[in-house]
Amino acid sequence: MGGIAAWRLDDPDQLLSKLRELEKRAPIVLERHLLEQAEAAARSAAARMPPGSGELAKGWRVGPVKRASRVLSVEISHPAPEAARLEYGTEGEGGQQGRFMLALALAELERDWPRRLDSVLETLLSGKGASR
Repeated sequence: MGGIAAWRLDDPDQLLSKLRELEKRAPIVLERHLLEQAEAAARSAAARMPPGSGELAKGWRVGPVKRASRVLSVEISHPAPEAARLEYGTEGEGGQQGRFMLALALAELERDWPRRLDSVLETLLSGKGASR
């Protein structure tokens, strides 16, 4: 069965204009999404702190989004040395096993990344969420 298909682009200039807009909005939307995901990881790490850790659980901090060439990054940290001991554990006599609160939170985010990225791309292509 043969057939002919024709596709016509009525206004290529309008399409190019929209693509340029998309190119301008993409970094803003991606940076905002990365920051939101880092904040979610920090909240998840805080929720994984052992019961009774009180103020220690509130200490997770998310830094600003940094751009180095084509790489976006954000740092999640905790200023208290006790948090590092809880995260990684301690060695030696009477050492404690690590709880890996942040590591588990980041692994969870990484597992869900394809779904989350689809959401970002949908937002970007729909033109929503671009204002800052």
